[in-house]
Amino acid sequence: MAYDRIPIGRFSLITRLSPKALRLYDERGLLVPATKDIATGYRYYTGTQIATGVSIKELCALGFSLAEIETILVAKDTGDRQTVQQLFCKRRTLIRSEVRRLQQIEALLSETGASLEMMYMSFNEPVVKETAPQRILGKRGVGMYADCIARLMKDLCGQIFSETNMRNGVKVTGPFMSIYHDQEYRETDATVECAAPFSGKITVSDPEMEVRTLPGGTCLSLIYKGPYSGLHGAWCRIGAYAEEREFLATGPHREIYLNDPDTVTENELLTELQIPIDIRARGKIS
Repeated sequence: MAYDRIPIGRFSLITRLSPKALRLYDERGLLVPATKDIATGYRYYTGTQIATGVSIKELCALGFSLAEIETILVAKDTGDRQTVQQLFCKRRTLIRSEVRRLQQIEALLSETGASLEMMYMSFNEPVVKETAPQRILGKRGVGMYADCIARLMKDLCGQIFSETNMRNGVKVTGPFMSIYHDQEYRETDATVECAAPFSGKITVSDPEMEVRTLPGGTCLSLIYKGPYSGLHGAWCRIGAYAEEREFLATGPHREIYLNDPDTVTENELLTELQIPIDIRARGKIS
């Protein structure tokens, strides 16, 4: 078999990348076959591409996204060591955060008297965590917080769960949320955005709705359990925690609604409060 004409099946065996994965990497431009048979569309690789295939396999195993892998490969080819080290450092930070979370869970489950109530209490402290970017559908409004959220959520659900979008296979991929765009507390004219992460090709008929990417990154997080009327106290708590440590806010505050108020009692409602922060820069939180 020619070293410069390796069929996709053989290349798959050598690199331990499935043919399905190789076709995806071809589409993404990560690992494009050296040649394709015009008549059959069959893909052929060269021996020099084996190292790239193995690198992609290893980077996937380390948890890098395809976008990050593409950046790393380009940086490697251009000799940009700084970019590679920055992405490696970011990945180490995420791993350490996940290790700490798993260690907390292990310690909690090891307790002789472990209970659901104790689990709640144990994780009801502000923590610094990493969040991933999300594709969301959102709508902004201005008014009193509760009234504005109720109105926007109704519009959002009507749009996402429309007959057209259900037929097109649009799916909600995470909890609904509210995003507060003001830099201060406002009683009657708050600017609030209600949003939901989703997948699929969505049809948007409301001109006030926007499909966008909600940035990920580092945030301060607090899980609050109880009625929505008690969220003010939770915000005071997480705000004071951030002030004490002089965390610098980098984006709007968010409320993530972790369960459905139509299926649980008020006292069982779980809401995650998030403040995007930069822990490297110290300053007053907005």
